[in-house]
Amino acid sequence: MSRRSSTKAVIAEPLLIALIAILTMVCPCCFTVPSVIIKLLATASALSYGQRFLTKNSNKWVRRISFGITLIISLILVGIGLFLLVLANNNDLRSRGFANFCAMQNLKDGGPMNEVRCAILNEADISGKVLEFGPGPGTNFKCFVNSTSISEYVGVEPNTYFKEEMMREKEKRGLIFPLDFAPLRGEDYVDVMSESFDVVILTHVLCSVDSVESVLANAERALKPGGKMIIMEHMTAGQGTKLKMFQEVVGPIFNIIGNGCK
Repeated sequence: MSRRSSTKAVIAEPLLIALIAILTMVCPCCFTVPSVIIKLLATASALSYGQRFLTKNSNKWVRRISFGITLIISLILVGIGLFLLVLANNNDLRSRGFANFCAMQNLKDGGPMNEVRCAILNEADISGKVLEFGPGPGTNFKCFVNSTSISEYVGVEPNTYFKEEMMREKEKRGLIFPLDFAPLRGEDYVDVMSESFDVVILTHVLCSVDSVESVLANAERALKPGGKMIIMEHMTAGQGTKLKMFQEVVGPIFNIIGNGCK
């Protein structure tokens, strides 16, 4: 690759970062640029400049090979950054993509997570009127297969792309209870009649809400005296562990692609 092409490739990344920064300042309401995107683009730019600096005294083959490897890595980082930028500013695309991803991953049978999930729900002996916050594509329905005592089910789910998946999963599992889909955030589910549900379920949803206190308050208000509230949630790993470091790296990315999961 010629020196001119190399220079163009190196200059392109900081120009892209500068363009995004200028557009954000000029029209902050037009689109959002999460910090993780700036970090990805800045890392790509730093790699390009670092490669030129570290190999400037090497022979041409070392320079060409290192440039090729660096270019590939930089383009991958830029591609991820631009992909996340599009998702961060297109709620419909983000919601549709997340719904499709969850339907593919969460509706499978078997696996340690499903064993834990169903063990908790089966032990709770779900019955009567059930309210679930953030049911997604009906992930918990596989655990209701042997339960014929559910008289009514309400799913509070702001992502409307999950509705069709829930209906399909309910039919697939042979569940006969009536299902009501409430397209609302958990914080906004305030019109429900107080003390009207026998069971309230929250599994892997509190990590993605804006106000945990508001959601839990609505859940508690909807629950009958003596009713059951079942919570199963994500947890961060212990400080200083490799898993904790991994969570901190991928967390900001998953916050975009995971509909706000923190």
